[in-house]
Amino acid sequence: MDQTTQTKSAPATGTTRSRLIEAGLDIFGECGYTGATTRMIADQGGVNLAAIPYHFGGKEGLYGAVIDHIVTSVRGQLDPILHEIEDRLGQGRPEPDEAQELLEKFLGRLVDFVVGSKEAPRFSRIILREQMSPSSAYDNIYEGIMRPILVMVAALLAIITGRKAGADRETRLRAFCLIGQIMAFRFARETLVRNLGLQGYSPDETAEIHRIVMEQTRAALFGLKNQAGAK
Repeated sequence: MDQTTQTKSAPATGTTRSRLIEAGLDIFGECGYTGATTRMIADQGGVNLAAIPYHFGGKEGLYGAVIDHIVTSVRGQLDPILHEIEDRLGQGRPEPDEAQELLEKFLGRLVDFVVGSKEAPRFSRIILREQMSPSSAYDNIYEGIMRPILVMVAALLAIITGRKAGADRETRLRAFCLIGQIMAFRFARETLVRNLGLQGYSPDETAEIHRIVMEQTRAALFGLKNQAGAK
């Protein structure tokens, strides 16, 4: 990421600051950090170019604010179920059936957000760019979104499959597979739209994907539990 001189920001007016963050979501998502210019973002936001160094210290500061906005927004959608699961695990190890109910509840919420929300397409463009070519900003994405999700899914999966507390490497890989089946609908959206003639994604399409992901998840867990019982 290019280095910019950070200056102390004056108290921001919410309208100008939020306009720039919203514009940054679109421009950084479409052009990447290197391809985006402060002029493009200011024009998109309908604000004076000087507002960017005034509120954010420069292009890098604005990009960081956009990443913060993504993390805060995603956590706002997922925190209720994450906190519910964390609270339950804090009370002691649940039975496998209860752990599976919690896992299915979380994955269902993840489908609704990743596939069905209006924010997901805008967020995913930047997240995918960071996955492919991570900058220092990816630390925020990983620690704020990815790591908590992976840790929680792996912890539940370990309980469901009868493994010891403290998910091992294999359990974490399997947890990634469960999450990845959902992320694919966002990051490979255009392939599915063309292959099935979808709108990408209507409420009915989202509901259908939700059902299929749940069926796939239950089938996978059934197989893993049988495999664990055979050992």
